[in-house]
Amino acid sequence: MRKVIRVVKTPITLLVLLAILGYGAWWGYNTYNIPLTKAADTCVMTDVGTELTPDRVTVRTYNASLIPRLAKDARTYLLAWHFQVPDYNNSDRRLTGIVVVGNSADDPEVKLVQQFFPGSTAEGDGRTSHVVDVVLGAKFEQLNEPKTSVPVKGPLCLPSPKAAPSDEATDVSIPSDSPSTSTSPSPTAKSTKKK
Repeated sequence: MRKVIRVVKTPITLLVLLAILGYGAWWGYNTYNIPLTKAADTCVMTDVGTELTPDRVTVRTYNASLIPRLAKDARTYLLAWHFQVPDYNNSDRRLTGIVVVGNSADDPEVKLVQQFFPGSTAEGDGRTSHVVDVVLGAKFEQLNEPKTSVPVKGPLCLPSPKAAPSDEATDVSIPSDSPSTSTSPSPTAKSTKKK
């Protein structure tokens, strides 16, 4: 009897372990395929008054070139002008210019961001979040006094206000979502020298 138990014990143990492994694989596959919902996928109708200012616009910057730190430098530049810039990264696209992407090329938030990147082109992809992407394929000029507002009529659909995530990788703090009531001096543009 003991010999029979020893002979049967190993295959049964292997079958139980194989069943556990199969269940784990099935559970992992099904969990991986659950669509993730993002709060930023929709916008909220927001009354911004008669003009749209940078503190109401959420922007992401992407480097579409081989120039190092381009997206990070653009993020720092936009943060200095009080844009909400929670993210910067590299892009899979390769460009030779600068493209500003939003819901529509004619949206006020796209036009406002374009004012900070002279010579940029605008694209619309129908995104419902109204977050603006700046895809940089070339160096950009940091303006000392760009036009910091766009006239609007009526409420705009803008990303819902939320706490911006902290970014420990950069030395720039992200401004709060609530506009400041005090007036601050215009940021000074950094000089870009070729080395």
